This record gives sequence, C-alpha cells and structure tokens, in this order.
Amino acid sequence: MLWNVKRSDHIKVERFVTDKKGRKVAAIIDIDELDRIEEMLENASDLKAINDRVAEPAADYEAYSRKRKAQKRV
Repeated sequence: MLWNVKRSDHIKVERFVTDKKGRKVAAIIDIDELDRIEEMLENASDLKAINDRVAEPAADYEAYSRKRKAQKRV
C-alpha cells in the first residue's frame, strides 16, 4: 500500500523534552493535534482493512444474511 504523506500530515510538536545529555525523550503536542493524529491513525487502519480485503470474492448480501440468520437459530 502506498502512503501519500503531505507536509500538513506531519506532527506539529509544541515542545520537546530532553534528558541531561540533550537527547529528545518526549514531545508535547496540543490536544487538537492529538485528535488529528488519532483520526489519521483510524483512517490508516480503515484503509489497511479495505486493502487487505480487496482480493476477497464479493458475496451476495441476501445469501450472507440468510446464512447468518440460520446460524443464530442454532
């Protein structure tokens, strides 16, 4: 699967937290940015699920529905 990452998709970090040696160990982001990242991850998960099922044969909804109803009666 190809990912098109745009500049607007980059995570906007407010501030970095560093250790005593100056290495970045954490990032502080705005809560709205966290919400945006969560939405991007959900979308990526949905796209992966779709991509994983592309090769599956199509099923007739009515036949599938009858099969599910029959399984519930057992």
